[in-house]
Amino acid sequence: MNVVFISGPHGCGKTAFMEALLEKSEVYIKDSFFLDFVNDLPAISHMSIFEKCLLRLYHRFYTAQQANLKCKKNNDNKILLVDRSIYDSIVYNTEEHNMGTLTEFQYNFLSNIEQKALEIVNPYTVILNPDSKKVVNYLEQRAKRGGREKRNRLCRREDTLEYISMMHDEYSKIACNTNVLYLEGGLEENVKETNEWIRKMYI
Repeated sequence: MNVVFISGPHGCGKTAFMEALLEKSEVYIKDSFFLDFVNDLPAISHMSIFEKCLLRLYHRFYTAQQANLKCKKNNDNKILLVDRSIYDSIVYNTEEHNMGTLTEFQYNFLSNIEQKALEIVNPYTVILNPDSKKVVNYLEQRAKRGGREKRNRLCRREDTLEYISMMHDEYSKIACNTNVLYLEGGLEENVKETNEWIRKMYI
């Protein structure tokens, strides 16, 4: 078994993308490491930006380690899909630093952990990075459908075009990293490219 992490800005279509992969082939399985920070950790609403960034980073590092451990214990040819990776923390933390919500010391502290985590995990990652306006439009439509009021209230500032556009730029900088598949296309196109990439890598 091998692991592939799925990254990208919130609202980029990670859930639909993973569901499409799961429907297309039995080689894929979904991870069980999901943690709903807003609902599972009510205290997060009282945390500082730095504390939130640190918590998410440690959770993604832990998730990556658990995923790699699970894969080592299984000798089949399955692909374990994991929602989010270290790269997401790198982008979000850089964004917060650029906006002035993280001090230089806090940002450097987080960056040190990020780089060590990348060295240890060496994540094979698919990055979904569609047009920023499409992402914002999706987030607006999702908010209208309801059901995520608490999350929308706490993360309102992250759903703006300015925030999403800055994230888009940061994700694009990762495109040439080793073991990264960077995608900006539609769902069908992304699924096709991912299947081909994984076939070359693992199968």
